[in-house]
Amino acid sequence: MAKVKPEFIDRVKKLGAFDISACYSCGNCTAICPLTNENYSFPRKLIRYSLLGIEEKITAAPDLWLCYYCGECSDSCPREADPGGLMMALRRWAIRQYSLGKIADLFYGRISSWVTWVVLTILATLGIIYFRNPHPETTKAVPLSFIGLDFLHNAGLVMGLFIAFFALVHIFIMVKSLTKNPTTPRRSPQKLLVGFIQVLINEVLLQKRFRDCEESERYLPHLALFWGFAGLFLATILVFGVDFFGFPEFLRPVAKVTGIIFGLVLIYGAGYFILLRLRRSNSYSQYSHPSDWLFLIWMFLAGLTGFILDIFKWLNLPWPTYIAFAVHLVIVFNLLVTAPFTKFAHALYRPLALWLAGEAQTSPQEEAS
Repeated sequence: MAKVKPEFIDRVKKLGAFDISACYSCGNCTAICPLTNENYSFPRKLIRYSLLGIEEKITAAPDLWLCYYCGECSDSCPREADPGGLMMALRRWAIRQYSLGKIADLFYGRISSWVTWVVLTILATLGIIYFRNPHPETTKAVPLSFIGLDFLHNAGLVMGLFIAFFALVHIFIMVKSLTKNPTTPRRSPQKLLVGFIQVLINEVLLQKRFRDCEESERYLPHLALFWGFAGLFLATILVFGVDFFGFPEFLRPVAKVTGIIFGLVLIYGAGYFILLRLRRSNSYSQYSHPSDWLFLIWMFLAGLTGFILDIFKWLNLPWPTYIAFAVHLVIVFNLLVTAPFTKFAHALYRPLALWLAGEAQTSPQEEAS
């Protein structure tokens, strides 16, 4: 029997669900949602679970990740209960629940989140100071004379193993939770494989369900945020492949062009959402948790510092180049090492939930046609 915890809603309110206690269960939010269907009717169901504090039902619900927070439910709520805000808050709560050892809690407290990011920044900075070359090239800008390839290679491997370990553990915890949901369909291995490919293409690469939200102007910036970082990661992999694994040398300029293009894409995506949250022009942007701000700021700075580094290198300014390189590495370190515990986890949890729920194979608009 599920345990009822009335105090649960007070904890969720701290993550952004300020007005949800005003809900009187009229069902208007579910009726207006463009993504809800007969199998997954949100957000009304999760509002009831939250008010009662039935945590097991919430962690087992893929509904959390089927919502893209278009804001329609909040705009149409007669009680101004902000059900869309609740869905966002519950996703923050779920990331904490799926986290090994509740490490993610550090990134969602109002004070602890800032302290944690500051500590990580200091550690990364100290690491660069300790491992840097004290006598880099000073007649011309050569970033790898300041931070050597061996250090970058070893640090990259350690971070990769760290991220992979926590990502796999968190996937296991999430899958274990979702399989407790009786509505989760049981499918053959063949259908699971087909569903995986569909989710990978439609929801990871194209994010088609996002377009079904009424506020579709956020679709391209949201896609840019994902593809911007993914493209920069690809450019980094190409460079490492040339330096360490014998990839053809012609891939180096390819990686350079790839980095420039996707760096601009990342700056556009992150910049759009930062401005949107500053303007607070709609229900989506009315409330921003510190974790949202930090994620967007770091993403924006990752793209910006990459361009500043290239400009200083092109102008042949050694020390400005090396400082920009160090700052860029610190920012990328912060983003990657915290990925399994912060909003980055959406990129992992959402496709996984859609896949296990059997969603994203056809969009609501396609089903209606």
